[in-house]
Amino acid sequence: MAHHHFTREDRVILAKLRTTGLSVRSCARILGYHPSSVYRELRRGAADTATTYNVRVARQRATRVRTAANQQHRKLHELQAVRITELIRQYYSPDQAGQAVGLSHATVYRWLWAQSKAFVASLWKYLRHKKLRRKYGTKRREQQRELQKKRWIDDRPQTTNDRLFYGHWEGDTVQGHKHSGYLVTLVERKSGYALVGHIPRATKEHFRAKAEELLSPLPKHLKRSLTLDNGKEMNDYEELEQHTKIPIYFAHPYHSWERGSNENFNGLLRQFFPKHRDFSTIRKEELDRAVKLLNTRPRKRHGYVSPNELLESYIDVAI
Repeated sequence: MAHHHFTREDRVILAKLRTTGLSVRSCARILGYHPSSVYRELRRGAADTATTYNVRVARQRATRVRTAANQQHRKLHELQAVRITELIRQYYSPDQAGQAVGLSHATVYRWLWAQSKAFVASLWKYLRHKKLRRKYGTKRREQQRELQKKRWIDDRPQTTNDRLFYGHWEGDTVQGHKHSGYLVTLVERKSGYALVGHIPRATKEHFRAKAEELLSPLPKHLKRSLTLDNGKEMNDYEELEQHTKIPIYFAHPYHSWERGSNENFNGLLRQFFPKHRDFSTIRKEELDRAVKLLNTRPRKRHGYVSPNELLESYIDVAI
């Protein structure tokens, strides 16, 4: 989802949508913003004496914020640069030096990054931390490059979207209480059959290894595609794709409904492993029993046939 500021038209539409009683998430979907952006905009537009959204108040506050940001991000004058250098040599931190001349710490760090290595090296001995902070925007650029490499759900064959064939999977993780552990869930789109495994941490290495363990035993005709969420634990997807020979696609960020089968199953799994459960205490026998119960439970959309029965009838062998 592209990042952009609320326009006057957006604010007028938002005000009208809220008067109809629509939820924040519904408003966000219509306007094309993330729900958190709409929450912030509603707070920005709340008058001091009321909680209703006011377009004029929101616009004025947004303008003040942008004006202040522009003033903070202006380039340093020569005298400011000289003064900052003097203060750093008096063991001021970049933040303290910036405050002394009316600049933000971000502006001071950007100025330091733009100087020669020799000049910056001459200031290191005066700094408490002997290396400068990372350049602003670097992490975001890396994330954008990673997103550009991914194969998106738009490129998935139409036969996959229509659920015409078995062997197309959706994947995600379910989190335990206070990050006590995670469950890797893989759901076959046509039948609803699920494969589930436990991992102690949501790292890309743990997710890849568990997904590979779950998918590798499947026959070739049940490994047509895998559609994943955009969590960081899925970032080892290229190696997973290479080892399992399954083409991997990604749902769009904040579009959980694009993996509807997976999200529905995760909700069913929560009946057995609720959010307050410490996942580090889950035993393999307990997990296997829960997954078996769900795979053998009749489903209305299949005419009250279970996912296990559907898949068995397709491959003639119980998985």
